[in-house]
Amino acid sequence: MRRYLFTTNHRIVGLQYFWLSVAAVLTGIILSVLMRFHLVYPDAKLAWFEKLWPAGASGGVITPELYLSLMTMHGTIMVFFVLSVTPQSAFGNYFLPLQIGARGMAFPKLTSLSFWLTALSFSILLAAFFVIGGPPLSGWTAYPPLSAVGAVSGPGEGPGQTLWIASIAVFCVAAIMGAINFIATILELRARDLTMMQMPLTCWNWFVTAVISLFGFPVLLGAGILLLLDRHLATSFFVPANLLVSDHVIAHRGGTPLLWQHLFWFFGHPEVYIAILPGMGLISEVIGTFSRRPIFGYRSMVVATFGIGFLGLLVWGHHMFTSGMSPYSSIAFSVLTMTIGVPSAVKTFNWLATLWGGRIEFTTSMWFALGFVSVFVTGGLSGIFVGQPVLDLYLHDTYFVVAHFHLIMGVAAIFGIFSGVFYWFPRMFGRMLNETWGKVHFFGTLIGVYALFTPMHLAGIAGNPRRYADFTTFSFLAPLLPLHRFMTWAAFFTALVQAVFLANLVWSIRRGAVAAPNPWRAETREWTSVDALETKAPDKTQPRRAAFTGLFALLSALTMLFAAFGSAFVVRRGLSSDWGRLQLPAATYTGLFLLVCGSVLLELGRRRFAQPRYFQIFWFSSAVLGLAFILQQIFVWKQLAASGIVPGTTASAAFFYVMTGIFFVCAAGGVIAVCLTTLRKAPVFPIPDRIAVTAWFWHYVAALWLYLLILFYLLG
Repeated sequence: MRRYLFTTNHRIVGLQYFWLSVAAVLTGIILSVLMRFHLVYPDAKLAWFEKLWPAGASGGVITPELYLSLMTMHGTIMVFFVLSVTPQSAFGNYFLPLQIGARGMAFPKLTSLSFWLTALSFSILLAAFFVIGGPPLSGWTAYPPLSAVGAVSGPGEGPGQTLWIASIAVFCVAAIMGAINFIATILELRARDLTMMQMPLTCWNWFVTAVISLFGFPVLLGAGILLLLDRHLATSFFVPANLLVSDHVIAHRGGTPLLWQHLFWFFGHPEVYIAILPGMGLISEVIGTFSRRPIFGYRSMVVATFGIGFLGLLVWGHHMFTSGMSPYSSIAFSVLTMTIGVPSAVKTFNWLATLWGGRIEFTTSMWFALGFVSVFVTGGLSGIFVGQPVLDLYLHDTYFVVAHFHLIMGVAAIFGIFSGVFYWFPRMFGRMLNETWGKVHFFGTLIGVYALFTPMHLAGIAGNPRRYADFTTFSFLAPLLPLHRFMTWAAFFTALVQAVFLANLVWSIRRGAVAAPNPWRAETREWTSVDALETKAPDKTQPRRAAFTGLFALLSALTMLFAAFGSAFVVRRGLSSDWGRLQLPAATYTGLFLLVCGSVLLELGRRRFAQPRYFQIFWFSSAVLGLAFILQQIFVWKQLAASGIVPGTTASAAFFYVMTGIFFVCAAGGVIAVCLTTLRKAPVFPIPDRIAVTAWFWHYVAALWLYLLILFYLLG
């Protein structure tokens, strides 16, 4: 049991992620079936509904509020715990070291910790089903003010919404840890005979996905922290003044819901590529393997991957065309949205060029790869329409958008996952999945998703609004009810077909045909024996380089987190009439002196590493200064609170408490690291590189405090 629960073996952790995502996708499918059932039969009375949700399904009928809760949980589970976990965390942790000839991930304990944080996040989310009020109803985007004002805005917006935010915050931390691990592993732990431009395209896509995660998840984490404070500490980041909800006056002032949208979608659109880029890499490998020829245009595929990743960070505004943004901004985001189609087209044409003239083997994995290309192109075509501001104004709140993102993000990524399962199952479990049942599953799923989402585009063009729980009470939607019945039965059929895959999976693990060492005759390293992965002696400098690369990745994530806070600070101040300039206590500036002195002493100690006595004196002194800073910061908070300045007093005070609070955690972590390094005994004295990593982290902490002081002195 210990081997599986607390392992740092990357392959076992990959399997843990895989089974977690299986549990998540089954939950998501059940929720989607319930939603489709209610849309067509809104008055249906089922006794077990009331047993599951006594408040949300009184009399056995699903209420509109419960429908919105099911929609919220379905979207959240599928986006975060299926599409983000399976292709990157499950397949990536298992196969990345094997494909690059490494003996494991760069930071094995971080690998295990990131999984358990992800599992904890999933558990927290599911706990929302069992609290008073049930799960939240604000959608997977959690738009304020609905998500920010508490239980007064509806069932599920009390403890359920708080658990949702906490779950996503924990997930963000896990994703950041995973991204750091992937980046360090790819850059520093490759086999000595493997250059970057010799890596499989799967590794390139995992790498770019990790970079995107490092930029996106810290911003979502910051937004979640601000939203929690709006809910529980009476701050006003996202809640405007004079808001009346259910005949209750909301005691907030000056916030703007658009700030949440900017922060959320800066993560939200890159999330599309976090979900689909790993699948693109896998599809490239599968198509090349079963076409019996190298992937066409390898270098252009690498460049296209980076192009998608870079442009994906710049197009978040196209989700906000209906928010009243400047037409000039809309044009800019629209142009960037169209531009991202270029690298996507490069990949598509290269896949087709690889197929052209190849000796194609139509295995189940290959069929799902071809299905991926099909639904990716179909979903991309509908994206051209919603990428135009003038058309998006009409289509944005309709089922057209639901159909678009389900095809381009959901179904395409799921097809990539299925292709990966059938392709790598022999390597993961030593047995073969049944190919006949695999093909039944593929064609059933392909027919089902097109039968479901093609009519959905038509419903959107007809003006069918999304997020409505009941269409039968609107006369203008009456002609669309037969279409919805058809889509619902298509959804039931698609869900039923997944039972074929689940049965095939479970049966094959125990009774499937024993797999040959390389059943697909693939040429990548994961199909070779583990002992042959490293053909030369391991490079002893790899752990050192990985440590510095991991530190750089960590500091990049922290920079993005504080950049998110800083941008929110500037926007909130610019839109505010209740800012209230904050007079910083003198002790705040003294803290800079303590941090800089500690940084200097650390550097002097690092350079005196060969003299243990001097080293320990310098580093112990630095730890004392760091502890003095921590105590002084506590004193500053108490001084402000004694003068009546708390987070809910003014917007500037709220930002000060938030940013210094997060900084406090960083500084405390630095002090702990310095103390642990200083107190090591001579036989296990830390290597100079570990000392250097700790010192550089502290230098960053000192620079970060200077940034905060400048921000609050100039604008606070």
